[in-house]
Amino acid sequence: MPFIHWINEDQAQGPLAAEYARYFQRRSDRTQVAPILKCFSHRPDFLKHVMDFSWELHFSDGHLTERVKEMIATLVSGQNRCGYCMHSHAYFLHERGAADEVVSAIGRGQLDEAAVTDAERALLRFAKKITHESSRMTAEDIQELRDAGWAEPQIAEAVYITALFGFFNRVANTFGLTDPQYFAMSGQEDPLSGSLD
Repeated sequence: MPFIHWINEDQAQGPLAAEYARYFQRRSDRTQVAPILKCFSHRPDFLKHVMDFSWELHFSDGHLTERVKEMIATLVSGQNRCGYCMHSHAYFLHERGAADEVVSAIGRGQLDEAAVTDAERALLRFAKKITHESSRMTAEDIQELRDAGWAEPQIAEAVYITALFGFFNRVANTFGLTDPQYFAMSGQEDPLSGSLD
């Protein structure tokens, strides 16, 4: 039960029922609306934009690949100590081919130990700095990313994804969401098990 009560599928009416139906059209493999989305059930008008923003910005290739976006989501969620988002996106990162050791290192913020490219490591360090000290960002930080091979649209998208997860992490934590157990449901060991204890 969330700390703040939401509206479940069987109670949804009008615009909320329409948004839940739209979710199931997109995610026919699911039997329930994702808990993070139910957090917005009291504002179906906002839920619509949240779903569009998530699907079009995060859960798709854009200027960055979805795999790189999942790296950022896993890192930022771990840095913000959001178990729900960290474990969810660690699972999605793993599903996109990242080895357990990579998922574990990124989720714990141990970027020097992550077997990623130098360019990816630079982008993850950038996301970590945004998360903890965005007020200290400098033109030199951006130039380092350019020098690592990232183009302006990719750098901008990394900012959007990092900020998006700062938002989702705070919503999930405040509603009391916990690890959704995606690894366990698929019969796999969670490489980040116990990392926020």
